[in-house]
Amino acid sequence: MHILYLDDDPRMESTLRRIVRRHGHSFEFCTSIQTCKIAVLALTPDLLLLDLGLGQESGLDLIEWLAITKQRIPVAFLSGYGDDLLDTAQRIAKARGIEVRGLVSKALLANDLMPLLNPHQPLQPLQPLHSPSIAPNYTALSHSEVHNPPFDAELLAERLKAGALEPFFQPIISLVDGRLCGAEVLARLRLADGSLLAARDFIPLAETANLIDPLTQDLFDKIILLRERLQPLDLNFLSVNLSHFTIEEPQAIELLQTLVTGLDGCCRVQVEITETWARNDRQVLRDFAARAQLMGASLAIDDFGTGYASLRNLAELPFNFLKIDLSFVSEMFDSIKAMTVLMAVISFGQRLGLKLIAEGVETEAQRDLLFRAGLDLAQGYLFGRPGSIELLEELCSQSQFYLDNGVILHSLK
Repeated sequence: MHILYLDDDPRMESTLRRIVRRHGHSFEFCTSIQTCKIAVLALTPDLLLLDLGLGQESGLDLIEWLAITKQRIPVAFLSGYGDDLLDTAQRIAKARGIEVRGLVSKALLANDLMPLLNPHQPLQPLQPLHSPSIAPNYTALSHSEVHNPPFDAELLAERLKAGALEPFFQPIISLVDGRLCGAEVLARLRLADGSLLAARDFIPLAETANLIDPLTQDLFDKIILLRERLQPLDLNFLSVNLSHFTIEEPQAIELLQTLVTGLDGCCRVQVEITETWARNDRQVLRDFAARAQLMGASLAIDDFGTGYASLRNLAELPFNFLKIDLSFVSEMFDSIKAMTVLMAVISFGQRLGLKLIAEGVETEAQRDLLFRAGLDLAQGYLFGRPGSIELLEELCSQSQFYLDNGVILHSLK
């Protein structure tokens, strides 16, 4: 492996050369961006070690050049500026399409370089040191879910009248014992050709076309019709999303009451309210939240960490659940800062006595770390994609788990 190192401090050359050659790699040292560019064009390195601070220049300038010239060279940042700057530099590089293999602190140089220089294994995608290995973060829809171009309100009304709205269910799993504890209901719209629209492709149109209330009522009615099939699943709760257009209407509580009554004795109803909207009309939301809880529904603040009024929402509104936004989960092993924020959110929610649900869990490494952090519940592709009631029944019947020192090894296989 040929390694190129850019640093304006010549004292680093002998130290790095000794470490790199000890692992059997070739090594080239540059002290300026211009000489580094020449070296890259002369012999493409397998790994570029890049210092961020270069006197009058910046390592980020080289990142820009690599992106513009389409030099697909893996980079590892080496800096004495601290974790925050390294984390930001990593995000800049990734946004420019540059693969980042590691974040290396000069204070821990010898230890931090080891995972990058091991000649007996190929370099892996970026992970903080000492973190478990994780699989790529795949976010594609299942084969049955197809995104179609936007369509108009007339066609949406026609499909709703034809009964084309379908409830899909995504399982929510206990991280303590692997049990299926609940499910989030996600609306899907069946088109005439048999394909499906995800909620984000038609819900905004329904809101602006004054169709959101009849759409929600139709969805609730279809959930209630599935009561006899939901009953044997022994769910603790079924989670539904309500549009802020619906919550602002006087009939919102009556609408929710139909679902709560229809599922009485089967499972509890949980209403998810996105954090971003919760900052708008707090008085309306307070009234709705109080009435919803009095009728027996529970409340969850969704996408926590992405809005602007998180702490005030939690202080003023009677939430029972806190759903950690999937962006924190997906970045937990890619960003030291994201991991720190995630752990802080978990600790914060626990202190408030809230049940915590992690969204977007896709790997066993993510699941295991969340379990060790004391998280209660999780949902994501690791446990099951959104699907029909038949798929939820199948997942429930196949659910099995094994514990090893308190860690779930398999769930919903």
